[in-house]
Amino acid sequence: IPLPTGGPWGLHVYSQGYLYFPLQITVEENQENVIPVVLPLDGNAADDPQLSNIHFEDMAGKYFRLRLTVKDDNHNLGPQVLAIDARHHRSYRLLPTAGDLADKKAAFPEGEYLSPEIEGKLETVDKSNWFFVAADHQCSNGVIYNGLNQSIYRPPATNPEPLRCEIPGIWKSNFDKTYHFRTVGPDRFTGEQLEGTLTIKDVLKKNGRVLITFVYHREEGTADLALQCTERGVQLKGPFRFPASGRKGMWLFTKLNNDKTPPSGAAIFQQNCAVCHFADTEERKVGPGLLGLFQRKVLSNGKPVSETAIVRQIREGGGGMPPFSQLKEEDIQSLAEYLKTL
Repeated sequence: IPLPTGGPWGLHVYSQGYLYFPLQITVEENQENVIPVVLPLDGNAADDPQLSNIHFEDMAGKYFRLRLTVKDDNHNLGPQVLAIDARHHRSYRLLPTAGDLADKKAAFPEGEYLSPEIEGKLETVDKSNWFFVAADHQCSNGVIYNGLNQSIYRPPATNPEPLRCEIPGIWKSNFDKTYHFRTVGPDRFTGEQLEGTLTIKDVLKKNGRVLITFVYHREEGTADLALQCTERGVQLKGPFRFPASGRKGMWLFTKLNNDKTPPSGAAIFQQNCAVCHFADTEERKVGPGLLGLFQRKVLSNGKPVSETAIVRQIREGGGGMPPFSQLKEEDIQSLAEYLKTL
């Protein structure tokens, strides 16, 4: 979801058959943000708001507006009757035809709802790229429609990417908390609890066990977990304890997603270096060809060839080469390993 800036954002998630889920998030700029959301199942679809009669109205050629009908059998409709323009990443709140309510916690009326005037020629609008949803005060949302009055619901499909029997990835615990574990070295990992107060200090894989040191409410604890992998899923399971107080219990993590595989050194080279350097010859392109780079005695800047010197050259540039400090440290290391193979 492209955003114009980083910082605090509200993420609102609607999915048919699940409860509407609002989440306060912080977006880090210049990197891909992964925000796991685990939606609670909606046990009673009978009380969901229902949409109908969605149509687009032309407003003098330069503008249009949206009109639809909302029905809510348990009469606790909330202020979120929304139209979402997926193509332009914009959303619009529709209001009752009689006007907005000052108290957003009050029950909103059933009936017709209207959007503000939206700039654009109606004949150019792709209605299949518009989506409509309504939520009530109990976090129920009903069927989600597109602008053609068609439900966009599709039966859940099996995740096409099998879960790998490894630590890095997104996990959900038996305490209804979500975690992200990442690799930082051989058999060593870092982890964070997303939207919680527990801090992961260290994650170590040793003799087939996963040992976690953590802090919760200023008290340090330890966990000794087993990585269990079956056709039905991947889990971390075992006891945790707080040595100072003696408190203990069982911790169970269920894996939700694999961590993304970092790009290979060859891919990083193609994306960042191939425009100026050949990989399969010493012939000059814009900069020197890099075939046999690590077998040479000196670099083009006269410095002795070493991994440290090459990594510094990539990171800091020099001699007509721009710096590539925007690359992550692990990407620079992958690139250096790739250059060794040339």
